[in-house]
Parts: sequence; structure tokens; C-alpha cells
Amino acid sequence: MDGWNAKIDFFARNIDTCIESNDIDSLVYFCDELRKIISDESETPDIIKSIITYYLSNIYQHLASDKNERWDNPSYGNAIICHRKFYRYKNKDFQLLPQVEVNHANTLQTLCRTFEAIPLWKKGISHFGDAEEVGLYRLTTGLVWISQYLYDAEHIYYYQLYAYKYAKKLLAKDEIYHNGIRESIKVNSGSEFGRFLQHVQNSFDEESTLSEHPYKPSYSKEEKKYRSWCKDNILFLNPLNDLEDAWIVDHDVLNFPSYSTPDFEGPYLSAAFSSMKNEFCFYRHCFYEGLNKKYVKFTDKDKYLTDTLDGVIYEGYIEKIKVSLKGCFSVLDKTSRLLDRYYELNSSKFAFNRQWFDKQKILRDQNNPFLTALFWLSKDFTQHDDDERRPSYWLNDSAFEVRELRNALEHGWVRVINSDFECFSTWENEHDYAYKITSDALIDKGMYVFKQTRNALIYLCLAINFTEKKSKKENNINILSNKVPLV
Repeated sequence: MDGWNAKIDFFARNIDTCIESNDIDSLVYFCDELRKIISDESETPDIIKSIITYYLSNIYQHLASDKNERWDNPSYGNAIICHRKFYRYKNKDFQLLPQVEVNHANTLQTLCRTFEAIPLWKKGISHFGDAEEVGLYRLTTGLVWISQYLYDAEHIYYYQLYAYKYAKKLLAKDEIYHNGIRESIKVNSGSEFGRFLQHVQNSFDEESTLSEHPYKPSYSKEEKKYRSWCKDNILFLNPLNDLEDAWIVDHDVLNFPSYSTPDFEGPYLSAAFSSMKNEFCFYRHCFYEGLNKKYVKFTDKDKYLTDTLDGVIYEGYIEKIKVSLKGCFSVLDKTSRLLDRYYELNSSKFAFNRQWFDKQKILRDQNNPFLTALFWLSKDFTQHDDDERRPSYWLNDSAFEVRELRNALEHGWVRVINSDFECFSTWENEHDYAYKITSDALIDKGMYVFKQTRNALIYLCLAINFTEKKSKKENNINILSNKVPLV
């Protein structure tokens, strides 16, 4: 830290002043200066880079909020890149970590990616100080916001119940140091928080949480282990799983919303979604079995495979993980296909990536928060706009090279090796065109892909529901519909 304290104080003081006075020109200047300090070529110590990256993310968040455009505002993307870059520093300023997590969540929420923001807010509120105050406030308002777009009465109830629970925790603090929050949490403040308090006062007679629900599972030992893994990793297609990992959430209850069709056409978009949902659940179990090395062992016998002497793993459980990942990528592409059919886009290609969403002006013009969420989520599977090489767009450890991995699984060769051989090679490798990855990294990326596929399916349903409600309200029509039979 020698020699850096004065510089850090200078940046902190002046950046805060520029943000308060909305001095955009000076903030853009500071962006250029800070980027030089954290560049890969810079020999600045990691702990200093992490602090500077935090300041840079705050600038980008302010620059983003200065414009009304959310669909493709590059400053939001740059803020998220900074947040994720902060996590990558091995010798980071851990005192700033809670603030980064909460700010990261706030940016995601601004982009309507609530289900990705919730776990980050929860991390933030486990600390004391600004992160706890801001985290509790934004978690409350975030749950209230998403509750108005859910279409299951029980889900709405529990989202508002948990919002009230976090609001009360904030109100119970002896002192609120954040001036804006201190004013906003007053019942008569007129803020979203204050209006919510007025709405829910005396609404919850019993504040029982999901974990106190009387439901008790009666599964076999093996099924219980699998379902416990799903709920603990927030992999059930059930919005209640984002609130808590209680047993009551261990059902994939997410279904396609009600939508209008011409007479006698049939509920085929709903059926298409059911097929995607069924595939996701199958691949999820396949991934689980791969993680736990559950496969028929005799399939490994008498294959006579080439050993490249670099720790290559040919066992069946690795193939299960590969197959499950390929399946998830397929489900994501089918998300684009269903959107294409519903909004009558008539696309020729349906890959779930930024390029596909960029071409769909109809989607942008919908002003639909969950189409915005899907657009930004697609960037996690897209290479950087200005760099076709590694790393991936978002500098996320889990997302790192995910797009390249997907292409190699589909069209190339993925060689999975034991983690002990990560930096080892026996050969010159002139003819080696494999995408080489350790088994641990494959599992990490797999979990990331599954979580994002789950989120995409939820955003898809909420996007369709948003459009249907808006259409009915604008056209003032009554729709007579039959209940879709469920299997």
C-alpha cells in the first residue's frame, strides 16, 4: 500500500464529488485513468487494482443511470464487468466485498435480473454497515417489484411476506446511516418502500416462513438426496426456491402462463414449454448423477482408448456431465425459438446469444422488463464485443469461456483432465485441437449453465405473462379459456 494511500484518497474524494454534482465529463476522464491502473499490463498490486475496480464500477453505475436506455446501455455492462473482475482478484480488499456484491445485485436488478440479484443481496446483508442497510432496502423493494409480475397467488404472498420480513429487519436497526434510506423507510415517505409498508400493515397475521411450512417429504433415501441437492443449489423451477431452501419448494411448479390463441388452435406454446421444462429436469438429474459418478460401470470396459498421458478422464460420469451441458444449451436455444413463435419474429436462426436479441427490434420495442432480462442474460453466453478471443464477455469465473465450451462440445473435441494435470503436457501439441478443461472447472461451468438456464426459463414465462396482461388491458377484452390439462 506504500505510496498508494494518497492516490486512493484522491480518487475516492473526487469521484464521490463528481457523482454528487453529476459532472459527467470528469467521470469519463476518471474512467480512462482508472482503466490504465487496472489494465493487464499494469504492475499495480492486486489489492490496489481491486479498490480501483470498485471505484470504476461506481462510476459506470452512475453513467448508466444518467440515461434512460436499459436494453443496451454499455455502462451497465461495464459496471457488471467491474464487479465480476473484482471477484477474480486473489488478493482483493475483502472489506469492500459486501459493497461490491450489493452493488452488483443492484445493477442486475436495474436490468430486471431479479433472480440473479437475490443471492447477492443475501450475501450483502450478512455483513454490517452500508452493505447491510442498502442490501436490506434493495432486497425488500426487489421482492416487492417481482411479486407484481408473478402469476401464482401463493408465490405473490410469500414474496411479499419475505419482503416484509426484510423490511422489519431494516426498521429494527438502532440507527440508519444512509440518508436516502432513512427517509425512504418512513411509512408516509411516498417511496416504494413506504407505500409497501402502508399496504401490508396488519396483513400478515402469522409470519411463518417457508421452512415452517407443515409439508414433510416422504421420499426414498436416494430421491431425498437428489431433491435436497436441487433445492440447496436453487435449481428447482419454482420461484419460491429463491426465497429459501425449505422442503416445500422441492417441486418444479413453473408452468407457461395463460395466453390467448385463435379458436381450436390448441395450447401448443404451453406444450412446447412443457417439453423444454421436461428436458431441463432430465438434464439436471443427469448432471447430478455425473457429479456423483453414478453410471453403469461396465460401459467403461473393453474400449481400448488412447491415453494422452495428461490425466485424461474417459469415464462415463464425465460423459453424463457433457451430455447434460449440451442439453442445457439446447434448452436455451429453444427459449429463443419459443419467443420467435410467440412474437411472430420469423427468424432463420435461434441461438440464445446477444446477436440474436440484437436483431429483434420487436422485442426491444415491447418495453418488457423480462425481455430486457433475457437480452442481458444472453450476453453471459456471448464473447466480448471487441474481442473474439478469450476471455468471455463477462469475466465471470463460472462463465469463463462458456461459449467456447459449448462450441467444442457440439462441433469439436473436449478433453477433460484430472485437476492435478492442469498445467502439464507431455507433447508439443501441434496436432492437438482439443478444448482442454479440468473436471473441477467443467463442474463449475456446468453449475453456472444450469442456474442460468433455470433463470432463463423463469424470465421467459414472466415475459409472456407481462405481454398477455398488457395486451388484455390495452384491448379491454375478455378471454374465455379452458384449463390446460397437466400430466
